[in-house]
Amino acid sequence: MQSRKSRMICYKEEPVMYYCIAETLKPIQPEEISRWEKIAVILKSEDIVHSNLPSALLPPDSMLSPGKNTGCRLMVEQNRILGELHIPAKPHQQDKHIVFTWWNSNLLFVDPDGEAAKCMERVRKMRPHHADGADDLLMDFYLALITDDLSHIQNMEERISGLEQMVLDNRTEKFIRQMSQLRKELNQHNRYYAQMNDMVSTLQENATDLLDECSSGRLQYILRRLNRLQEETQMLREYASQVSSEYQAQVDLGQNRIMKLLTIVTTIFMPLSLIAGWYGMNFVNMPELHWVYGYPAVIVLSALIVGGCIFYFKKKRYW
Repeated sequence: MQSRKSRMICYKEEPVMYYCIAETLKPIQPEEISRWEKIAVILKSEDIVHSNLPSALLPPDSMLSPGKNTGCRLMVEQNRILGELHIPAKPHQQDKHIVFTWWNSNLLFVDPDGEAAKCMERVRKMRPHHADGADDLLMDFYLALITDDLSHIQNMEERISGLEQMVLDNRTEKFIRQMSQLRKELNQHNRYYAQMNDMVSTLQENATDLLDECSSGRLQYILRRLNRLQEETQMLREYASQVSSEYQAQVDLGQNRIMKLLTIVTTIFMPLSLIAGWYGMNFVNMPELHWVYGYPAVIVLSALIVGGCIFYFKKKRYW
């Protein structure tokens, strides 16, 4: 009895990865599918082998290896559309990989990292609108995929501002490593949005007959969002370059200060070098060599020269 109850609990906790595409996304069980029409499926790569999916829904094996492809692409075939998404990593997260197949009115999402399942939950929580086909679901999925990206971009902007404040406070010990990581993230996200924009544009050009009026309008909205996100990342890249220039200017200023100090010290002690070289010749007829006060006189002269130089440089504010 207890084992049966445990099995029931485990069954309830397992996520349902089959949905019926209607006005509301309705979870279903695989055995409820009598006809493949308006069905959405989310599976992990290892579960595809054991699933009873139509062959037209199955993506090629080359798309199921995330290590081979690190970009986003869309392939339009005669009877289906294949897509691949490589989502760049965020702080404390790894990069994500999603493959989808659009065949007739059905959608398959291959989700090795769980990102597609999260997006599907966001889709189910969206404000209700006319969405009863695979085209509408795919548009909603795109929106759910980028819905939190603006806040992430704002977070990167705050990180750049923090690095700028570090430069102003002359706390630049970890600046190079942190800025290098940040610029790498910005480049990855800028490339990601450019590839996503190209994917959606390709879908718009090659699948016009598959998009109804609602999904066409939402596709235009997605393109505007992607353009805005790409513009934001480009602005942050310029901002990061400006902060790096400020850091380099701060480094140059510090080096100039050191060179200035060394120049002043050299200038102060240059007359002493002249005196030492002059009296180091030890010619026979030099009267100071036999003068009883010669050595103290040279010491006093050297001290007066050093003191006079220091007074002069401070008065002119050279240091």
